[in-house]
Amino acid sequence: MSQNVESIRCAERESHLKTYTEFELFELGSWLSKPVPTVIKYTEGLKNKTSSTIRILDLGCGVGRNAIAIAKTLKGYNVNIECIDLLDFAIEKLLLNANKFSVEDKIIGAVSSIEEYDIKPNQYDMIVAVSTLEHVASKELFVRVLENIKSGLTHNGIACLVINSEVTEKDKATGKPMAPQFEVNYKTEELFDVLDKAFGDCDLLEKRVVEQKYQIPRGELVSDLKTSVVTCVFKKQ
Repeated sequence: MSQNVESIRCAERESHLKTYTEFELFELGSWLSKPVPTVIKYTEGLKNKTSSTIRILDLGCGVGRNAIAIAKTLKGYNVNIECIDLLDFAIEKLLLNANKFSVEDKIIGAVSSIEEYDIKPNQYDMIVAVSTLEHVASKELFVRVLENIKSGLTHNGIACLVINSEVTEKDKATGKPMAPQFEVNYKTEELFDVLDKAFGDCDLLEKRVVEQKYQIPRGELVSDLKTSVVTCVFKKQ
């Protein structure tokens, strides 16, 4: 791992630890307050699946913002949700949250980087990756992960991808530019091109970009972060 990637992941670890310590899942005050609506929209569609078990993979699951909501949405269905995160304390809290919301029978947690996780071919009815693929270690690995995601989907399986692009950060107090703490930081149109190439033989169900601003803790500082958030949803044929 390069020094730059190592330092970015250290910064992200500190930032997420702060958020996960100060805020509870589905409580107001942070981005943990609710799941991504697009994820829940396509989760609802899984209720029409005829297979005996609905299999879902959540890459970069955190403490369960989307995975717990998916499990609650599919309450009463036979569901297996594999949840992957690089941060051990995130997986620990994910499993606590699964018990808290009585969906522990549907959640499996594993500590792993996305690029190292073995995504088995033709396994998943839906693969979710929200604000996490930009933390793959390089653009080369980013492309490989996209290929693995497509391979991992079943026939008519859904890939729900939310990816930050064109990220900038600056010190909130001084306005001084800061290095964006993202391993992969595509220009938006370049990202669309990469996604279109990787999923070119899939159906494109949604494609949009939304400008967003956040305040992110970075050690002793607070970062004003701006990003173009890309959402793409693909269905495998």
